[in-house]
Amino acid sequence: MRWVGYCLLVLALASPASRGDDPPKDKDGKKEGTPREQYAVLVKEFAAKRNALVPQVNKAKGEEQQKLLKEYRALGGEYAGRFLALAEANPKDPAAADALFWVLQNASGSPAYKTAAGKVTALVAEMPAKDLADRLARVRLFDDEVIGAVVKRAEKEGKDPAAGDLLAWVATSAAYSPQGPKAARQLVESFPAHPALERVLQAAADMEGGEALLRQVLEKDPPAKLKAAATLGLGKTLAEKVDGLGDKPAEADRAAAEAEKYLAAAAELYKDDAARKKAVEADLRVLRTIRVGKEAPEIKGPDLDGKEFKLSGYRGKVVLLDFWGHW
Repeated sequence: MRWVGYCLLVLALASPASRGDDPPKDKDGKKEGTPREQYAVLVKEFAAKRNALVPQVNKAKGEEQQKLLKEYRALGGEYAGRFLALAEANPKDPAAADALFWVLQNASGSPAYKTAAGKVTALVAEMPAKDLADRLARVRLFDDEVIGAVVKRAEKEGKDPAAGDLLAWVATSAAYSPQGPKAARQLVESFPAHPALERVLQAAADMEGGEALLRQVLEKDPPAKLKAAATLGLGKTLAEKVDGLGDKPAEADRAAAEAEKYLAAAAELYKDDAARKKAVEADLRVLRTIRVGKEAPEIKGPDLDGKEFKLSGYRGKVVLLDFWGHW
């Protein structure tokens, strides 16, 4: 499973941290350097420990590999106390905010996490809006309390451009949270020219209430890029709806026809983007040929005994297809 090692390497290089519940100290028991320097020490130590585990995970197999993976994932929790202690010892220093955000990004489920989340929620309400937007652009958080605080802060900032950045962050980074759709709607209504809106509309296909939002955007005849993104998103949303209508064939056919209309329109709108056009056309082929209610395409090949078979040879019988693989 070489992919495991690759993913771990990416994580090790991308995420920063250490051990214990106190900030780094020198041999006399005094704090080492400035809060910024202490933070850097923790980040470096954490990264080194994770990097050291990567080759061990790659070499191990079976239960030993699972044990090492568990150790790898647990490192964030082991260091969370020290990052939190650093933040609490230096509440006014910018490094405190870095340390708190680090805990939220790397130590979910740890004893320090809840305390850090409460402090970050307070920071969201207090930090300059632009500084907050810049910081959030560099992290990915999944704490509902913090995400809700970001939406409230955006509402408070009104038409300030930073408010648009905050809403865009929530809509793209927390699309599956209850706040994701809310942020997307506010961004569409208050910042229709925001540069992240195209990505937001693409993410809206997976949001609760995404269909209504995408239709709302298209009704306003948006610029070409936004029209293409909204059209594609609506086509995908309708296509996914078809899969849940297997026991309502007439309704499924109507939804499929509408989905096909929007996907075909999206393919035309992306005619100058070869890669995107190809992907949309692939979605169209799936909708037209292998959706619920359509005749299954022919499948042929050797069975477990090496005997050639065709799916069509089982016509009229109940067939269970089990696709599996081993890497």
